[in-house]
Amino acid sequence: MLKDDGSAGRLPWTPLIREGPMTGTAVQEIVALEDSLTQATRALDVDALDRIYADDIVMTSVLGEPCGKTVVLDEARRGVAQRESAAAGGKPITSSYDKEDLKVSAAGDAAVASYRFVVRIQADGIDVNRRYRTTNVWMKRQGRWQIVAAHTGFVLSPKQAASLAVEAS
Repeated sequence: MLKDDGSAGRLPWTPLIREGPMTGTAVQEIVALEDSLTQATRALDVDALDRIYADDIVMTSVLGEPCGKTVVLDEARRGVAQRESAAAGGKPITSSYDKEDLKVSAAGDAAVASYRFVVRIQADGIDVNRRYRTTNVWMKRQGRWQIVAAHTGFVLSPKQAASLAVEAS
């Protein structure tokens, strides 16, 4: 059964959720936690990211490389340092991080969330606009949900995909 769980009022998009018996609360919790993850990512809130990601998380980066929690937290710290340095130099960084197309499925103490996100960064003559798709695996341990596995990949534009198809021929 697909339905809107009502929490979409805080989000710029309506999450699509899949519920089975006894999973409604879990799905609602994951939708709220994904919103918290979005806020922490936007703010580069290292403490919040540390709480959200499990210590033993298994991640696959956009380049297909395995990495762990330390890499994610180090990247957030690097982002904070870059923002502070740019602001101190009078060249602030403008950035946005927007999720869309969230789908959540839950069963017991496990849940999967999948979504697209768009990152836009403008700084010192650089204009970056990238789309990604992420799958997060959430697990409830000792009464607390955390992401235990994640995979992020690039979403190619039609032009990028066409150029890859030509190269492969």
